[in-house]
Amino acid sequence: MPHVSLQVEARTAFLASNSVQALYEDPFWAARYGLPRARRFGDEDAVFHVRYLVQALDATRPAILEDYARWLRTLLVTRGMCSLHLDQHFEGLARALQAEGFGPDSLPHTYVQAAREALRYKEGPAHTLEEDSAAIISAVVRRTESPLPPGSRPRLEQEVRLQLSYLSDALALDRADLWDAHLQWYAGFWPQRGLAPLTLLQTLDALKAALTDEHPEALSLLARAPVSWEETHS
Repeated sequence: MPHVSLQVEARTAFLASNSVQALYEDPFWAARYGLPRARRFGDEDAVFHVRYLVQALDATRPAILEDYARWLRTLLVTRGMCSLHLDQHFEGLARALQAEGFGPDSLPHTYVQAAREALRYKEGPAHTLEEDSAAIISAVVRRTESPLPPGSRPRLEQEVRLQLSYLSDALALDRADLWDAHLQWYAGFWPQRGLAPLTLLQTLDALKAALTDEHPEALSLLARAPVSWEETHS
């Protein structure tokens, strides 16, 4: 039987394509980059993900894929994305692998999961924020879901998870400007999230209220949000 790396390599095109198709259903990509550009770069990245997976499998070194994931994250977060977006890429690759018979007990799937875990911050305020994310998301949802239509909770939870990811990245890189730039762009995009009558400012206010004194750096960044989005266009 061929080495598992060769089996994965032979399926590169299929795995890459299948890993990203669901991502483009999120209106974020078309709004942020234009869908043709998002697809072009997203498809290229998907191929690179598989190639690095093959390298890691060939060398029996999951660290190759883990290091690649961390390196790529530092590049993408300066271009308007966040760790969660990259994690979704790898999640899609895990699903594509499973569809090809490489399930959770297989080496390729295990390596991809290791890459996803490598995206978690291991120290500092970003780590603390990620460790408490489940409780924070739950608290924000309780504060904000009442005016939303029934069935909105999963989308709201994902939205809060996304904002926490942007916040964690800004904290980890000590780049408040990344958070500021994200908010300035996201304010105009918010209506496409379909969470009206909830506003982005209300969501951020609920996030501030959900954070404890254990997150002073995150609270400091959240305090930078303007009182009115008109300030972002001044």
